[in-house]
Amino acid sequence: MAAEMSQAEDDHAALAFAGGCLFAAASARVADVDTRFGAGIWAIAVATACLAMFQLACAAHGVAAILGGPDGMREALMQDGAAPATIARYDAARPLVVGCSVALGLTQLATAWFLSREQLRRFLAAWSIALVIAAVAVVTQLSILFNIDGVPSEFHGLLLQSAAVPALLAWYRHRQVPHEREQ
Repeated sequence: MAAEMSQAEDDHAALAFAGGCLFAAASARVADVDTRFGAGIWAIAVATACLAMFQLACAAHGVAAILGGPDGMREALMQDGAAPATIARYDAARPLVVGCSVALGLTQLATAWFLSREQLRRFLAAWSIALVIAAVAVVTQLSILFNIDGVPSEFHGLLLQSAAVPALLAWYRHRQVPHEREQ
């Protein structure tokens, strides 16, 4: 590029030439299959990490409630006129649900890490563990309140991953097969 810059007639022409070079480089990079795959993987990893942080924040509120802080869910149950047995089941299950939230948040951070490093086997193992933890949390919550509307779903992040990651891998594999045949 330095050799071409000396041919520029003035600063405006040199700036236009440099802008054209940047545009051409960016266009080529965006058209690259590996770049698109990497961007997709990173987008899913960042979304997963955000969901993990939300899960850990919920767990922190749960730990505070166990230690005597305000418990919004318990207050809501009491305001809605829940039976004393329901409140007792909630109090008994709260440590398990909070523990599941901590474990799920940490496992989701691990899935985000493995995905960002394109360690797909480790991602799949961590994702499977997260699925089991989320199932335990949801079944526990449903055993207290059999009302789907009032139960937060720990499955949202897992559903995002279960749809997005295979779709991205299939697209990437489909794009790679013609390139492999040409070589």
